[in-house]
Amino acid sequence: MYVGLLCTPADAFKTRDASLDPHGSEQMDLTMKAIEKALLNIGHKVVRIPATTNLLEDIKAIEGIEIIFNTCTGITSKMQQANVVAMLELMDLPFVGSGLSAHIFGLHKQISKYLFRSVGVPTANFQIFYSGEEAVDLSLNYPLIIKPEHEGSSLGITEDSVVHDEEQLRAGVRRIFKLFRQPALAEEFITGREFTIGVLGNDNLEVLPIQEIIYDTADGKGFMTVDIKARDAIGTVCPANLDNATVVKIKDYATKAFKVINCKEYARIDVRLDAEEIPYFLEINTLPGMQPAYSDFPRVAYAAGYTYDSLIQKMLALSMDRNEKR
Repeated sequence: MYVGLLCTPADAFKTRDASLDPHGSEQMDLTMKAIEKALLNIGHKVVRIPATTNLLEDIKAIEGIEIIFNTCTGITSKMQQANVVAMLELMDLPFVGSGLSAHIFGLHKQISKYLFRSVGVPTANFQIFYSGEEAVDLSLNYPLIIKPEHEGSSLGITEDSVVHDEEQLRAGVRRIFKLFRQPALAEEFITGREFTIGVLGNDNLEVLPIQEIIYDTADGKGFMTVDIKARDAIGTVCPANLDNATVVKIKDYATKAFKVINCKEYARIDVRLDAEEIPYFLEINTLPGMQPAYSDFPRVAYAAGYTYDSLIQKMLALSMDRNEKR
C-alpha cells in the first residue's frame, strides 16, 4: 500500500515561545520517524507530506497514494489540527484518525464536556471565561484548575493553575488570555487518582488497559503541568490497580465518550477518580501522541499485546475498512 505520511512542518510553531512547549518539535519529529519506520517494516511504500496551506495540491501532485496517515497537529498553530483534517475530508482518500467534527469537539473542552454529560459520562463542573469580566458561577466549588480552552499537551498548566479563591481565579484567567489569546476554562479540581484510557476501533471498540499516572505526592493533589510533562517527572502503572467493577465502569464511560465525540480509529481520554470512586472525565485527545516507548497511547497498546508495528497496521486496517463500508 502507498501511504502518505502527513506530518507537521519542522518550523510549524517557531512563532510560539518555546517555553510553552519545550519538547514539542522534537517529539513530533521522533513520532513521524517511528511511524514511517513501522510502515516500511510492514511492507508499505511511504512518502512524507509536510502540511502546508497548499495541502490539497501537494497530495494531488503525488501519484498513487492510497491512504493518508495523519500525524499533523497544525501548520503554524496547534489550533489548526482540525483545519488540516478539514482539508483531508475534501479529498477522495481515506485517512487514519478522526474527522473534522471530532477534532473540533475534542479541542474545545467545553463542547466535549457538554457532550460527555449528554450521554451520562461524569465530568467536572466548569465555567468558560471569554473576557475575564464575567461573574463567577456560584455553583463552582474551589479549588479550581485554570486551563486554555483549546490546547493540549498540558500547555498553559503550571503549579499556579490550581486556585483557591476568586482573586487567584481572575489572575489565572488573565494569564491564559495573555499567553494564549483564547478563552480560559475553569473547572473544579478533582482531588484523587489520575488515569488515561486508550480506545481503539470503530464499530467494535477495544478499550485498552487503563493506565494510572503516579505523581510524587501521596495526597491526590498532583496534576500534569507542562513542566512535569517536559521533565517526564511521573510514574505510570498499566494496567492500573483497580477493582473489576471500577474498571468496567470506566471502560463503559470511555466507550460512550469516544462515540459521542464521533472519534475514529483511536483516541485517548484523561480521567480522575475522586474519593467516592466516581470517575470524572476531563478531556479527550483526538490525535494522541504516538512516540513509541514514550507516549501514553502506544504504551497502553503495548500492555494490550500490540507491538508498535502491529498497532500502526491495525490503525491502517481500521481506516481502510471504515472507508470501504462508506
